[in-house]
Amino acid sequence: MIAILAVCAFLFSGCGAMFIAGGAVVGAANILTSITGSDDDGGGGGGGAPGGTVCDPGGGKLTGEVPGQGTYTVTDEQMGNAAIIVHVGEKTKVPDDGLVIAIMTALQESSLRNIHYGDRDSLGLFQQRPSAGWGSPAEIMDPNYSSMAFYGGPNHPSPPNPRGLLGVNNWQQMDKGAAAQAVQGSAFPDAYKKWEGLAGQIVGRAKNIQCKDIGLSGDVGKVIAAAKAQLGVDYCWGGGDADGPTYTSDCPSGVSKGFDCSGLTLYAYAKVGITLGHYTDDQWIAGSRVASYSALKPGDLMFWSSDGTRGGIHHVSMYLGNDEMIHAPHTGAKVEIVQHVSTNKYWMDQWIGGTRLLKDSGNSASPTPSQSSAATGGDE
Repeated sequence: MIAILAVCAFLFSGCGAMFIAGGAVVGAANILTSITGSDDDGGGGGGGAPGGTVCDPGGGKLTGEVPGQGTYTVTDEQMGNAAIIVHVGEKTKVPDDGLVIAIMTALQESSLRNIHYGDRDSLGLFQQRPSAGWGSPAEIMDPNYSSMAFYGGPNHPSPPNPRGLLGVNNWQQMDKGAAAQAVQGSAFPDAYKKWEGLAGQIVGRAKNIQCKDIGLSGDVGKVIAAAKAQLGVDYCWGGGDADGPTYTSDCPSGVSKGFDCSGLTLYAYAKVGITLGHYTDDQWIAGSRVASYSALKPGDLMFWSSDGTRGGIHHVSMYLGNDEMIHAPHTGAKVEIVQHVSTNKYWMDQWIGGTRLLKDSGNSASPTPSQSSAATGGDE
């Protein structure tokens, strides 16, 4: 688990208090797996309204023997990601051998985890590189997109280069490890082969996992797309307005512009003509109250309080659906997505409520919070 260590000051930005051992950022296991991304450079984040696939692994561990690794246990998180890869492949008529190659590749590259870091600018399940033409950081961090890019072929999202698996001549006649290497161009070309047996087991299990395609449209989709387009932008205390990240005298050394927590949400909602104050309390009293965590819908604002009262609110984030949020966390960090919020004690101990500013809240895969009824303090 990647801890969030944060120190924000409680001034006009409203991102106060100290964050210790916060939520897992693109990592910890949960039953539902979604396809929201992370780490962009502030340029376009994938365009259009967000959407994707939600898969329920259903519990139950899968174990297998991996040469040189011993017994390997596949977690729910890994199986959920595998189900998305397989689901995307099946929708695009990729043969079973191609599904196995994709899982082999993701096991080697990321341990089947949607990680927001890697060698140089490598990201995501397949450790694809924006600089190599695979897509923007936000696109690559979307398992739907990254899976389509890996497979390539007629549905390749960024043709003609780099080629995906279906673009490799005679890939079905190749050794599976060699086929993976033909796509990835790894410095360790023989590393994929050892995963073939386990990958076959995973594909067999993943084919029986229930997956659902979801999408967001209208203003909610625009708001979320605007926020996600800022993934990777620096945190800057007091930064951000309706036009984007800004410079303030409190920006860290070397940071020319950025967002604080309320500046990011202010910016995203400005894209649909909603004006928010640059302070968490202003945003707390905007819109209608969402009292319980389980009632959150994509686009809702989420608020965090140090003492369960309106006066203790120190942070605001935006709910993305599927138990994920996007926020500008603290000085020294960047705009990021946090997964599995409801199972993280640090976050849920501070949850106070949400606000809903839009009616077209789209579809969401409701989480099962670790606390079914969170505190609903504040002014209402």
